[in-house]
Amino acid sequence: MGDVGDEGFGDRIDALDLRLFDAIESQTSPHDKRSLLAVQRATRRLTGGYRYLEIGSHLGGSIAPHLVDPCCTAITSIDKRPPSQPDERGVAFAYEGNSTARMLALLGSVGPTDKVATIDAGAPDVDVAALGPAHQLCFIDGEHTDRAVVADFELCLAAVGDAGAIAFHDAPITYRGIAACLERVTDRDPVAYALPDAVFVVELGGFALHDDPYVADALLHNHRAYLAALLANDHYREFANGRPFRLARQAKARVRSLAARGRLGPG
Repeated sequence: MGDVGDEGFGDRIDALDLRLFDAIESQTSPHDKRSLLAVQRATRRLTGGYRYLEIGSHLGGSIAPHLVDPCCTAITSIDKRPPSQPDERGVAFAYEGNSTARMLALLGSVGPTDKVATIDAGAPDVDVAALGPAHQLCFIDGEHTDRAVVADFELCLAAVGDAGAIAFHDAPITYRGIAACLERVTDRDPVAYALPDAVFVVELGGFALHDDPYVADALLHNHRAYLAALLANDHYREFANGRPFRLARQAKARVRSLAARGRLGPG
């Protein structure tokens, strides 16, 4: 992928070519990749040249398409690089070999990394002034807790300035945090929507990514993202419908029924 020229890249991003992700492992589904490429395509068309900020980069898989994009002038990667981190699903997930040096080495096999700036810190500890000029596109894929998502969003708000877009990954996990984020920008008239499978986008300042043909089609057929989110959490429903819980609910329903009959008296 490192030999993609300006014209060649333009053709590939226009086609939403998923092979742009092939060089480095990325914890994203094919639908996620297509949605992220569509967001990138829309950003480059709106701006002609953009700055990209990402929180939670790990190996750099979601950075790679921006690295080889001639319209992307700067990339800021923010990751505090923990060996493991908490998650709203109730377990801590391990990230073996999670280092900036490893990420840069992998990205170096894709293309020159001189436009990549790295910050090994959590969002609350980042000096906004150190981020430089405004970033038009931010991607949040760090610690999957509601608290962390809100902190990451606050940093991205400062990074994008008046106009830009902030995208989240794994929205079915951190949906409460995303809801809290939207409450923080009600006065900015945001445009927010879900894309398949687990991408959630917030547009600010009239930054109309939704005019992109793929995004517009995804919004017209919004059942795709809706059902993907429900299916992602379906195992919780299966667990709650297990025999012990089902019997407990049935017993509770019988008690309520008997109590209601007692209040009504003899029939």
